[in-house]
Amino acid sequence: MDINQLKAFDYVVRMGSFSKAARYLNLSQPTISLRIQGLEKKVGGPLFQKAGKSLELSELGKGFLPYARQALEILSKGVETARHMQEGKAGKLSVGTLPTFTTKPFSEIIFSLYRDNPDIDIEIHTGHNQQIVDMLFEGQIKIGFITHPFFNTDIKKHLVLKEPLKLVAHQSNGVWEVLNEHGTTLNQIFGNSRPYIMVDWSSDSKQWQKNHMERDVETIELPPLSALDFISNGRGVALLTASMIDTPAISENIKILEHASIPKVHREIALVSLESEQDLSPVYKNFIELVRETAE
Repeated sequence: MDINQLKAFDYVVRMGSFSKAARYLNLSQPTISLRIQGLEKKVGGPLFQKAGKSLELSELGKGFLPYARQALEILSKGVETARHMQEGKAGKLSVGTLPTFTTKPFSEIIFSLYRDNPDIDIEIHTGHNQQIVDMLFEGQIKIGFITHPFFNTDIKKHLVLKEPLKLVAHQSNGVWEVLNEHGTTLNQIFGNSRPYIMVDWSSDSKQWQKNHMERDVETIELPPLSALDFISNGRGVALLTASMIDTPAISENIKILEHASIPKVHREIALVSLESEQDLSPVYKNFIELVRETAE
């Protein structure tokens, strides 16, 4: 029993005759007859019977028809899914990302992917750099976002995203009074942060922060999300990503410190996979291109 036999059976039923089914399927009538005969051998009896000049289903044919059509529908969906998988529009996508890279632009990328490709099974796992790398080696994910630069020769870089970092403070923080004074220096901003919250985004950003503050500046080193909580409670100044404060609930009270002495700085995030992963499936290749378009 094959799909061509099932199609022949279905269209003979729909058209009401062997000849009409043959014309519709662009086949000869003997070919349709042979396919029906082959199917009847499989099911163990005739599928059609004569009713005067017309053709109608036998009792065996009536019982078999719904299953034949169900099989055709399942096969059709299977072929469509396989084609979508080849095009990167279906399949499983397992991605790892940093806890501080789950809002914009990451959330926008995932939303766009889900909206345009509902047949993709998306799994998102979060972890710090080493956890993301471990997930890659364990096969839990195929691709992930980690801090750049990295120094692991087993990891392959596909692209690098640059995310702006901004000095931010709660609007009740006294640093705003200093900021409004003429000739304010970056060191004075750090000195009046009380405390200045050091966030280790990268070795470069950490060094930049240290280079612009006096030794007696009150500092505390915190991870990004803890720094955000600290500032939300009205304490300190920190270098955070613009996306972390880009929500109405947060941006209402936390503001970006804009001053000529504050240079443009950013953190870099690399989209990576294992170097040994020679050929990623189409769904992953399409995801990489979607991220690339967002970066541009």
